Parts: sequence; C-alpha cells; structure tokens
Amino acid sequence: MIYFTLFFTFFKIGLFTFGGGLAMLPLIQQELLRRNWMTVPEFLDLVSIAQITPGAIGVNSATYVGNKLCGFWGGVIATAGVITPSIIIILILSAILIKLKGNVYKDAFFFGIKPITVGLIGYAGYTIARDTYFIKHKISITPILISILAFVILRKYKTNPVYVIFLSAMTGMIFL
Repeated sequence: MIYFTLFFTFFKIGLFTFGGGLAMLPLIQQELLRRNWMTVPEFLDLVSIAQITPGAIGVNSATYVGNKLCGFWGGVIATAGVITPSIIIILILSAILIKLKGNVYKDAFFFGIKPITVGLIGYAGYTIARDTYFIKHKISITPILISILAFVILRKYKTNPVYVIFLSAMTGMIFL
C-alpha cells in the first residue's frame, strides 16, 4: 500500500508541476508535510541534498524520499512516479507540436505558462529563505552572512559554484 501511495504522490507532483524541480518544491513540501513523511527541517535538508547531487531536483527529491521511507525499492518507485507523467506528456506533445509548428495559439500558451513557472520558482525560493533565515521566529544572522559571502565570491571572483557550495556547507557546519 505504501508503494502505491508513494508512486501516486510523486506521479501527481510530476503531473501538476511545470518548470522543473524548483517549481516542484512547493508541491513536494506540501505533500511531504501533509503526509507526515518529513518535518520542515528534514525538507530543507532534502532540498540541499537534491540541489547538490547531480541530476534533476525533482527526481533527486523523489529518490531520496522513497529511499528514506521504503529503502531501495521505495526510491525506484518514487522516481518512476515523478518521471512517468513527463514521459507520457512528452510523447503526446511531441506528436502534436510537430503538427502545430508556427500556430499562434501554441505560441500564446507557451507565452502564458512562463510567468506561472517564474511564480512557482519564486514561491519555492521564498519558502526556503523563510525557513532558513528565520529560526523559531527569530532572524538567524549566520545563513544571511553565508548567502552574502557566497554572492560576493560568485559575483566578484567568478569562482566555480562547486567551491562556493562546499565552503558554505563547511561554514554552516562550523557555525550552526
């Protein structure tokens, strides 16, 4: 039963989110918290792990959650759940879009979906920032300083982001 719930939950996430993994985060958070599969701090850890590991954030998140709940096969089933809608939709859309090349309604649809995607990504950023910078309703200065330092290093010195992620992780482990 848990395997079916796991597959269906991530199938729904994969079906109803557009714009990639960051756009999936609000729905993933809502589903995980609603089902008591994770707490807010665990979700923030999930986001961090999913972002620093190679691959798509949504797929990494599904694999992590499935593995945490049900071991190896849970990871496989959750991952299959999140990618199945995309595979089905891409197969159908590719056949349709070939026939609609240059169609004004198709172009209008894609023009309209872009702001929704930006809004979903913005909301994901807001919830992650809120839960990172405000701990127990008090502002936490360490994550703010790490964010500013990372921004300056990336902007001014054009450093490889992998080094900045590693430095930020080490700084967080030392000061938190």
